[in-house]
Amino acid sequence: MRETLKNILCRREKHQTDIFQLNARRYGFFNADKTIYYVNETNRELGFFAMYRCWLEYVYLADVCGFVPVINVGPDFAYAENRPIAGTKNPFEYYFLQPSSISVREAMHSSRVVHSDIVHRQMVELVLTGKMLQYDCNLQYLRLMGEIVRKYFKFNHTIQEYINEGLERLGIGDGKTLGVHVRGTDFKKGYDNHPVFVTEEEAFQAIDGVFEKKQYNRIFVATDDRLILEAFVRRYKEKLCFYTDVLRGSDRKSVAFHENDRAVHKYQLGREVIRDMCTLSRCDGLVAGVSQVAICARINKLAQKKKYQDLIIIDKGINRNGRVFYQHR
Repeated sequence: MRETLKNILCRREKHQTDIFQLNARRYGFFNADKTIYYVNETNRELGFFAMYRCWLEYVYLADVCGFVPVINVGPDFAYAENRPIAGTKNPFEYYFLQPSSISVREAMHSSRVVHSDIVHRQMVELVLTGKMLQYDCNLQYLRLMGEIVRKYFKFNHTIQEYINEGLERLGIGDGKTLGVHVRGTDFKKGYDNHPVFVTEEEAFQAIDGVFEKKQYNRIFVATDDRLILEAFVRRYKEKLCFYTDVLRGSDRKSVAFHENDRAVHKYQLGREVIRDMCTLSRCDGLVAGVSQVAICARINKLAQKKKYQDLIIIDKGINRNGRVFYQHR
């Protein structure tokens, strides 16, 4: 797969065309021996892990090309605050270290800078999966993105400590934990090109089929939906663990686009979903519907060079109904 993408790009160089928008620009004299790949996409309609996968795909292309990736995210990102967090206005840096030692400021004073273009990640998806769909991924794609995570994506100290404290508090790693992710809120509306909603009853059936048989000690549930969580609590009681300090919705609007008066609310939304994803990636088994969080948990599991003992993805297909998603709905 990697060689296929390399061959495509080599043919582009040979014929000196720029249909892939890879021409470098000059902004200064820094890094004369490097080509900087400047990732700058802000899609206000994307949730955190939909955007995370975009970052991975851009950095994958940079890695194939031998470029040095630098990531900047603009103020329209759903998790961007209107003031700096930890000294940065770049929402990517709220949570992650830059994938290279080159800063955004230095990148924009460098001698060779290639800007990301949506065609780049579309090409990566097309080459690796045969399609260009945000929810369509195969094992090869997951493994390659896991390599990108392992090589380039590191949480900053504050976020890593937050994740570690959460794992310790829940006792993840002590005994055998079955991770479960159920996406509710706006998924219940059945938007076009989004996965068909998986009910808690369907998740219960999958959980009950594996929990006792495979001798799990506990269930960790991650969900954006308060009503779904309450159903899990009623059913599994002391077998269940979850984070209590997470904002969850009880309507059919994505939590990512909910307003709230708590301090740095959007930043907190980002770190909460990051912690959920990372916790799912540390569990021994996974039951989930098709969602960006579940996909990224699988990627991060592979980034650890591990695999789930049990993996049950409840795939009911993708909605094809013309009901367009808008964040304000």
